[in-house]
Amino acid sequence: MTLSTPVASPPQSPNRSTQARFISRGQLTARALYWLGWLAFSRRSVVTSGVEREVYALGIGALRLVASASLLVGLIAIFQVATQLAPYGAEPVSPRVVTWFAARELGPVVVAMLLVARSSAAIAGELASMNVTGEIDALRAMGLDPVKYLVSPKLLAVIIVLPALTLISDALILGGVWVGSTVFLGYSTDRFVSQIREAFLTRDLGVGIGKSIVFALIIAVIASDEGLSADRRASAIGEAATRAVVYSLILVLGADTFVNAIFYFIPGLI
Repeated sequence: MTLSTPVASPPQSPNRSTQARFISRGQLTARALYWLGWLAFSRRSVVTSGVEREVYALGIGALRLVASASLLVGLIAIFQVATQLAPYGAEPVSPRVVTWFAARELGPVVVAMLLVARSSAAIAGELASMNVTGEIDALRAMGLDPVKYLVSPKLLAVIIVLPALTLISDALILGGVWVGSTVFLGYSTDRFVSQIREAFLTRDLGVGIGKSIVFALIIAVIASDEGLSADRRASAIGEAATRAVVYSLILVLGADTFVNAIFYFIPGLI
């Protein structure tokens, strides 16, 4: 009896044209999203344990990095904004400005950059290594789709992890802003809290979370595509990891620019 499960296409040369990369990633995105619905509701222990493992590796493992970086970003932001506003006598509203910017921009972008640096190369390297050692071919020989069992769990894990880390990053950036405002700039905590209440809107947080989901899709798809398309040679593992980081960074920033442009030219959208 033949299996009806679709199998992924064989690896392609890493020296692909832009059009070939675009087509390959589009196909991979469609296939990963197709299996994502099955994965989200599957009760098989092998599947759920795989997702849990990826969530732990991508999320819990990055928590300390995100926490420390977010606190530092909050301190840097409040110092820079306060310095620029001081000549206009608007220094006291610095926490309000940073709060709005953190929810919409700093939180999701900082976490995405850290996840690219930490996890994008790891995903691409893992899949490229499996490709070099023939494990991907073994899955195809058994009629199993690598996208279903390898890519979709990583995609679901990144979609879970990145928004969650974004919320944590937003809170810790505000923590850094509070430290900078009260300890170094001499503002009272009551004044800081008042500024935060005036500036913080649920829709701004929603914009940041929406961006993080888009970033998660970009990171997981690009890293997986570069790993699956790597050549069958040892040096291809490092090359795939490097390409995954570079392309993920560029496309994350490009997607962020596109979203911000939409909000700028359609100010009443959200």
